[in-house]
Amino acid sequence: MRKKIIKMMACVCGVFALGSLSACGSKSVESSTSAAAVGTEAANESDSGTTTGDFSNLEDVKWRFSTQTTSGTVVGQMANWIAEEVSARTGGKFTIEVYTDAVLYSDRECIEALTAGSIEAGQGSYGTLSNFVDYCNVVSLPYLVSNWEEANDLCFGENFADARKLLSDAIEAIGLHPLAFYCPGLRSFSNNVRPVNTMADMAGLKVRVQQNDVYIDTFNALGAYPVPMAASEVLVSLQQGTIDAEENPLDFIYNDGFYEFQKYITVTNHIATFSGYYVSGAAWDALPEEYQKVYTDVTTEACQRIMQQAEEEEAKYRQLLAEGGCEVTDLSEDAMEEMKTTCKETVWPKYEDKYAEFLSYFD
Repeated sequence: MRKKIIKMMACVCGVFALGSLSACGSKSVESSTSAAAVGTEAANESDSGTTTGDFSNLEDVKWRFSTQTTSGTVVGQMANWIAEEVSARTGGKFTIEVYTDAVLYSDRECIEALTAGSIEAGQGSYGTLSNFVDYCNVVSLPYLVSNWEEANDLCFGENFADARKLLSDAIEAIGLHPLAFYCPGLRSFSNNVRPVNTMADMAGLKVRVQQNDVYIDTFNALGAYPVPMAASEVLVSLQQGTIDAEENPLDFIYNDGFYEFQKYITVTNHIATFSGYYVSGAAWDALPEEYQKVYTDVTTEACQRIMQQAEEEEAKYRQLLAEGGCEVTDLSEDAMEEMKTTCKETVWPKYEDKYAEFLSYFD
């Protein structure tokens, strides 16, 4: 894969949005201290109280923003930061009312409302968005990216600008305007049967997966037994032993309580989740260019901040899981390579015709 070291705080323009949390539903619990820290840092480093241009001749604009993410999470905190920053940078001319905790809409309902023009802005998962825009499912392919550097490059790097444009065009076709996107986590594998040190150790384990063909194909290829299941059913199914395993970023495994029923956790990084921001196409077209630039800049910076926080907190969640009684294991280089090769030789060919142009940007 083409790699490029980028500066996390650089303000990148012209990238598009991905949705919030596609793992096992939205994060119902997360460190409010960490979320507050990000919000405080953002406020301290922002240009609050200043403008980036002359907006005096423009009419006031008021938007509504919806996310199902809870207000105490980093993502929820950044939603409020975006509103504060947009107002500050436009001298109060462009304001946004923020609704977190699914007060207005769930992920799916938000997309429907945006395409209908019932609301102006939102944030939600690409897992959900792929139900409306099938092309978005390409980012769910196993080992499309397998570490934070590669994820950063895909989200913000120049090497993948054209690949992002393909996704952007597909999203715009349903009446949304996509903005910046980010990776909130790389997915790991947990189970309560045995340590997983190689692909062979996954054989026969019943693992909950999203109701998504890519996820099902991935775990079939890895030798496990995938069980498609709604997010709301996972915890009870783990408690009752209906399933042996699940797969999520480490923070989900901890915050959603799955670790209480999963002794063995293996950092596989098999699939990266992606999240971000989009707005109603009609609302975007009606928005003056000056406001468009501010909103694009701010949402991009928010995505970079969220992603930086997610990467930095990974070590914290490893420690919390270990303290909670879990064995957290890293795959050897050979074991990781075996999984990558198997997925790229077995799963990717099923989707090559559909996503050929996008995949051409990956070695």
